[in-house]
Amino acid sequence: MGWKPSLPPGPAAPTWADAAPVPFPVPIPLQGHPKSSLQLGTRCWHTPDPNEGALLRAGVGSLPLPHLTPRYLGIEDGPIAPQPPELLPPLLAPRGRTVSGSGCDESSGPRLMPALLIKMINKSRGKILGVLALFLVMVWYSIYREDSFYFPVQENKTVCPIGEVERKAAQLIGNYTRDRPLFLQLKDYFWVRTPSLYELPYGIKGSEDVLLRLLSVTSYSLPESIQSLKCRRCVVVGNGHRLRNSSMGDTINTYDVVIRLNNAPVHGYEQDVGSKTTMRLFYPESAHFDPQAENNPNTLLVLVPFKPVDFQWMEAILSDRKRVRKGFWKQPPLIWDANPEQVRILNPYYMEVTAAKLLSLPMKQPRKVKQKPTTGLLAITLALHFCDLVHIAGFGYPDSANKKQTIHYYEQITLKSMAASEHNISHEAVAIKRMLELGLVKNLTYF
Repeated sequence: MGWKPSLPPGPAAPTWADAAPVPFPVPIPLQGHPKSSLQLGTRCWHTPDPNEGALLRAGVGSLPLPHLTPRYLGIEDGPIAPQPPELLPPLLAPRGRTVSGSGCDESSGPRLMPALLIKMINKSRGKILGVLALFLVMVWYSIYREDSFYFPVQENKTVCPIGEVERKAAQLIGNYTRDRPLFLQLKDYFWVRTPSLYELPYGIKGSEDVLLRLLSVTSYSLPESIQSLKCRRCVVVGNGHRLRNSSMGDTINTYDVVIRLNNAPVHGYEQDVGSKTTMRLFYPESAHFDPQAENNPNTLLVLVPFKPVDFQWMEAILSDRKRVRKGFWKQPPLIWDANPEQVRILNPYYMEVTAAKLLSLPMKQPRKVKQKPTTGLLAITLALHFCDLVHIAGFGYPDSANKKQTIHYYEQITLKSMAASEHNISHEAVAIKRMLELGLVKNLTYF
């Protein structure tokens, strides 16, 4: 049960609308409340000003009964010293209420919590300002670095940017076109009228026979569920360490097309990388993954051919012929349980676009000093030619000075392992940065 102090007979106290303090030189008697149930020193009234309030007092001067007197909250931490009411500051009445409308409630305690909260905030002002400053720095850094790692990109599915990628890609890729098929088709090579001018990886010169055999047991179409989409929202998931503990899995799963790379695992990392896989680009040396366990039943397994022996390996696996063991920089799997209906052969045209137009690599390179695009940059190029929205996640390498930082989210190899690589990761970083600046792609992590 609560109680309310009442004013002596007279006009009601003014409200905040009067914009003036209410002189309060006399205490408010506590009418109808037993003295024994009150605790001296209880704060019983509050105003919007945290430095003003009232205190339950007794035995002050000539006032033997319990009463309320004004009191600074600022001295509440010290002992309660008796002070004549006339020496304390005036009280202000809340807007629309008289002093008699305020008071204490026995069951809930003093009604000074807002004032006390404000005081606590004042005491912690430095810490709060520090946290706010850190938050603002994070926002600035995220915008400056085009970083969405802390603030994931939220796309409105109802607004589809049809044609935007195509328009912006033309600014970066000369003679950009979407007329080229994504995958090689048997009908295009059965009667070849215009022989390819280049050997793999930019053409099929010298590999026509084995390619025809391989295309006879594979397919080339996109799933109808993807082909029929009016707007294709795609994400290319890199293998970078920055995906670890990112909790990006649910976000990645929302895209129409999820493209993964090489042997990057999904099982056991679903929270960070998701579980959906529409396409997985790979080459023989990177095929050390279980095609069934690490993919979905309808995942397309897209072979990226770098050399003629890659065709031979794939054809031997799918036709169950004698395995090819020589010609690889790393031994590929000899047993690979893949459904031929899921296998596709990437059109070398996209390797050419990536190498020549994004990295400015010469079409003909010395045999001993060949530079090749990474599967990741190749996958982004592919997405730019058939998606309406392209996002990336998990791209980028550690700083060259950081020798101990792992480069992948699933294994412990460091940047040192890239020393003898045929990839120029610095040039690729420049190409991806340019895409980000043009708004051609958006980054879900940081780059």
